[in-house]
This record gives sequence, structure tokens and C-alpha cells, in this order.
Amino acid sequence: MRFLVILIFVNIIIADYGGGYAGSGFRYGSNAREFSLAGALVADKTSGFYAFSNPALLQFARHNQIGVSFQKMSLDRSIQSFNYAKRLPPNAGVGLAILQSGTDNIQGRNLMNQETESFSAKEIEGIMSFGVAFGSKLALGINIKAVFAAIDKDYKGNGISGDIGFIYKLNRRLFIGGIMKNLNASYNWKVIIGEEERSYEEKFPRSYSLGIAYSGLKRISLFFQEDVMITPNNDVNYRTRIGSEFRLANKTKLRFGAKQARGAIPSGTIMNGLNIKPTFGVGVPFKIWKRQYINLDYALDPGSVGEGLSHLFSFSLKF
Repeated sequence: MRFLVILIFVNIIIADYGGGYAGSGFRYGSNAREFSLAGALVADKTSGFYAFSNPALLQFARHNQIGVSFQKMSLDRSIQSFNYAKRLPPNAGVGLAILQSGTDNIQGRNLMNQETESFSAKEIEGIMSFGVAFGSKLALGINIKAVFAAIDKDYKGNGISGDIGFIYKLNRRLFIGGIMKNLNASYNWKVIIGEEERSYEEKFPRSYSLGIAYSGLKRISLFFQEDVMITPNNDVNYRTRIGSEFRLANKTKLRFGAKQARGAIPSGTIMNGLNIKPTFGVGVPFKIWKRQYINLDYALDPGSVGEGLSHLFSFSLKF
């Protein structure tokens, strides 16, 4: 056990992770609970947002679910997501989801570094999901995704990709989950320069995640996830994520997490401090009638490089 703790700690400090590649707007997090637990949810279900973490979790959809997330962030960034999940008896589920990530008020500059007009950029991901259980232990799921991107009015891209995930139940308190993301994913860009139209392909990095969710402690759940990212030029990068959730007597949940803060470190660069980014959040259920609740989740993003605070809100409903 001591060796495992040391291994996890070293992984967080020296882990390497790719950044600046196509689809980066989809990797921030789709909802507040996911962010507050450092994204370590490949093996655990977040009501209303199953498809974003692992489509195999859809087999847990015992009711119809809706999840909505509004994330207004610093530097004019924003993320909105919507997810609908429906149970398919006896042991399957299907879902539809959409996520939009964008930045407004980007100051344009010309070749002489003179300011021009402001513009915006956005990425949109539409997902059709299906998950099914095979017996009482194993479940598999698939996402089929259509992705779109636009930078101002002259740069537009689109593409189709997929995810494949699994969940294995060791016992009722311990689950193992994994997912392969962005299979065959790329943007096919069309760029208008003057009266000329050009096109090119930009590939997404592929990612593989494996994690566990453990709820055997009194009022405490623990989450661990290891990500492996393979960039388009075949560099291999890693990220470790850890999360913990504390359930209070009034059903309020306090959440804490930690993940790698920075990506690849250039050779010869000296790092100051640990390469860890903490995450925080809270979840509160609100009764609206009889046994019907709306879950409100909140997460605080303190920023990674001094870009300012961001406040993330999500709502979910079972019916």
C-alpha cells in the first residue's frame, strides 16, 4: 500500500500531458462535479452527464435524466452542456448530449502587430450514446460524436469520431472503468483567404483512461484515474487525477481533487513548486415536490496561470 501511495504521488509530480491540440475545448470538463473531482470519473456516474465521462455508465440510468451546465469563465471563456439520458429496459440506456466551448472578444492583430477587429472562436460536440450491461458485472458503451469548430467567419472545421468505454463491478462498493476517446477524430478545415478557399486536416490526440471508484468508507467516496494521451506526432503523455467526495448528514456533498497542472515541460526548464492543481466544489439537492429533487453542483476554478477565478454551475434532474 505504501508503494502505491508513493507511485501515485510521483506520477502527479512528474506526469506529462499534451496541450494545444485540436479539441482542447472538450477536455476542460462538461459539468461542475466532474471538474471539482479533478475529472476522475471514468468509473463513477454523475447524474445527467453519463456520456461525457463514460458511455458504459448509461446502464445505470434507472430513470430519465437531464443535465445542464453553465460555466462562465475568466478571459471571456464559457462552456455550456446539455445531456438527456433514457433507460432502455432491462439493462441498457441511451443518451443525447451537446457541449459548446468558446471564447469571445479575442483581440485581432495584423502582421504589423496592429490591433484589428475583435473576433470569437468556438467548438461544438454532439454525442449519441448507448450503454448496455452484460450480466451483473460488465457493461460496455459507445459514443458517436460529431464535432464542429469555427474561428471568426473564415475558419470552419468539422469531423466525426467515437469513444468506447467499459465498466466492471468488482463489488457494490468498487468499480473499475476505462474509455478510449477520440477514435479516428479530426477537424477537416476550410479556410477562406481573400477569394481563395483552402482545406486541410487537423487530427485530435487519442486518449486512454483507466480508473476506479470506491465508496466503502462511511460517507466518503474516493476516485482515481490515469490518462494516457497520444498526440498526432505520436508523443505519449500522462496525467493522474484524484478526487474525494464527502457526504454530509443533510445530503450536501463536499468535493476535493488534484490533477497535473502543467503539460510538457521543455528540456532544461526548472519547475517552481509541485505540478499539482487542486480542485474544489459542492453539491446540494433541492426538493421541488414530493420526492423530486434538482441537484445543484458548483465548482471553483482558481486558474492555472493567473488567469482569474471561474465559477462553474451544473443542474441535473431525474424524472
